[in-house]
Amino acid sequence: MQVQQLPIYQFLEGQRKSFVIPVYQRDYAWTRINCQKLWDDLVDLNNNDRNDHFLGAVVTIGSGFDEYTVIDGQQRITTISVLLIALQTYLKNKEHKNDSEKILIEQLSDFLINRYSNQEKKIRLKPNKQDKEYFENLFTDNRNLNINSNIVNNYNFFYKKIISETLTPQQIFEAFRKLKIVLIDLVRVQDDPQLIFESLNSTGVDLTAGDLIRNYILMDLEPPEQEKLYKSYWIEIEKLTGDIAEFVRNYLIFKLNIWVKRDDVYAIFKKFSTEKFYKNKEGILKDLLFFSKIYSWLVQTQNHPSSSINNELSKLNKLEFTVCHPFLLDVFNELTLGNLDGDTIKNILIIIESYAFRKILVDNTTQGLNKLFISLARDIKKEESWKKQYINILSYILLEKRISQRFPNNEEFENALINKETYKLQSKNKNFLLESLESYKSAYQVNFDDLTVEHIMPQTLTKDWKHKLGENWQEIHNKYLHTLGNLSLTAKNTELSNNSFEDKQKIDFQISKLKLNFKLEGLTLWNEEKIVERAKDLIKNAKNIWPYPQTTYTKPIPEEQLFDLTSEDSFSGSKPSHLYFEDDQKGIELKTWRDLLINTCNYLFEFSPTQFKEIQNNPEFKWYFDLKKPMRHKLEFRPNEFIEGSSSANGIISFLAKMCDRLNYQPENIQFSINVVND
Repeated sequence: MQVQQLPIYQFLEGQRKSFVIPVYQRDYAWTRINCQKLWDDLVDLNNNDRNDHFLGAVVTIGSGFDEYTVIDGQQRITTISVLLIALQTYLKNKEHKNDSEKILIEQLSDFLINRYSNQEKKIRLKPNKQDKEYFENLFTDNRNLNINSNIVNNYNFFYKKIISETLTPQQIFEAFRKLKIVLIDLVRVQDDPQLIFESLNSTGVDLTAGDLIRNYILMDLEPPEQEKLYKSYWIEIEKLTGDIAEFVRNYLIFKLNIWVKRDDVYAIFKKFSTEKFYKNKEGILKDLLFFSKIYSWLVQTQNHPSSSINNELSKLNKLEFTVCHPFLLDVFNELTLGNLDGDTIKNILIIIESYAFRKILVDNTTQGLNKLFISLARDIKKEESWKKQYINILSYILLEKRISQRFPNNEEFENALINKETYKLQSKNKNFLLESLESYKSAYQVNFDDLTVEHIMPQTLTKDWKHKLGENWQEIHNKYLHTLGNLSLTAKNTELSNNSFEDKQKIDFQISKLKLNFKLEGLTLWNEEKIVERAKDLIKNAKNIWPYPQTTYTKPIPEEQLFDLTSEDSFSGSKPSHLYFEDDQKGIELKTWRDLLINTCNYLFEFSPTQFKEIQNNPEFKWYFDLKKPMRHKLEFRPNEFIEGSSSANGIISFLAKMCDRLNYQPENIQFSINVVND
């Protein structure tokens, strides 16, 4: 085995050299996303005058004189070759070529063909299966650029980039010459290709995003500078945030106004820091440290200096309502800039807590709110008077939300507090409800660590309990056992057990100092009427703790609301209006959910035909595409390509999200709007 680092052009050039992709390798699968990244790297090499860029490892094994079987790295080699073909074709088609461009055409040939070999061996790269035909057709004048193939798609992508003249042909070529690989050339019989491949694709213990970010910032600095920045910034950032990767994820969402998956944190951070803080490592660390201090208040690794603000932050932290963190980074940044004051911050936190807890209680979830909190600060700041009317505008925007993003109103909230089995909420939410009610306007601090939830009417009824509840005791027990009106807190749970109401009074309720038990001590009977009455009494405080916002702000009501394929809303009974792919502003007009299915399938097919065809035969998706079975609603989404269209609106959204996942395409980039039906 020989290992060497070298520019990829040195690997590709050489008389009679050829590269064979073995039949057991997967089809060429790189998509526009991968090609965009390579193009960005070429632009970066040119614009920033960098010496080189590491493309990755290539593993080969000799199959004969000057013939290399590519064990690993076929995606990179094929993509580079497609780029060079596109560049050469562009130059050949150019009407007025200067001398250097004529020379460049010949230079490019040295990496693509063997001039003096017979026709079979003339083209250096030999992809497998049908990719071979698509690739070889790129060299002919009668190439079909409308074929559904990743090879052809990526050729078209690079050709359009070259035509855009972001870089000149010579600049592209010079950037290509700076791309480096690590070549691992194996000796057949002596080396085990499978073992080498597994070692390259499995690092044992993966580096975390935090590790990668730290290394990226510090690695290329001189040792004294590394130590200085590590001690001055990085150690403090780690201490303040607790989880570097999660902090940076929220930081990036706040800065870029896009959703960032945890797996993508490092790649997005690297691009962001290069574009915003180029070569200024201390600059990015200063910014991270500043926002890590804000983040520490949110996750309570450090208390906010204001006790009232800290109290509100503590409650949000108990709810684990982390989806709002990017929004709060913006809010507290405006506080430091003097655009918002402390009272406004406190009121913002009260509204967010009320929104979160009402969603938990009424809807059983706060999922699907990520998009709301990505754009919330931006939407508020669209209004000219946002600095003076922040609370008014925030309230207005939240109250205008519909479907899963709506702010549960007082009627829904009261109904849930009376009838919902709050005991079955997650422990953190159930405890949060009872502890908040107990602490509201309390004269002294209660240690909740020693308290447990108590069912006043017990879970197991004795004959005495059944008798006193009356003939419909079973109905009352089933309906109200786990509801708020029947729940309290106690330090004597085992003593109370399923004792009679009178005995529970004597053991605990009559002597309890807890506010939740104050109005129990004078009662002699516990039944349906008293349970509902107590719930309504507690609701008065609940509505003060988690208020429904009021606003005097007005503006034209939007006719549409925007969603994407990650949405967890229910779209039953609604109709789509427009479909938007990536940055398309105009959109495609829709009449039905089947229109959305047809257009999105067509778009995803064009994004990666090779992978799409594989998915069509995958058992998980075959039902949607299998023409051997009768289709209830046979839809043609492109010529001679059909899909089952009988799914519901929610089924279509779920199906398309899964398709995106298999194609490694961001489902957030496909958005659709529905008509808003105002109350």
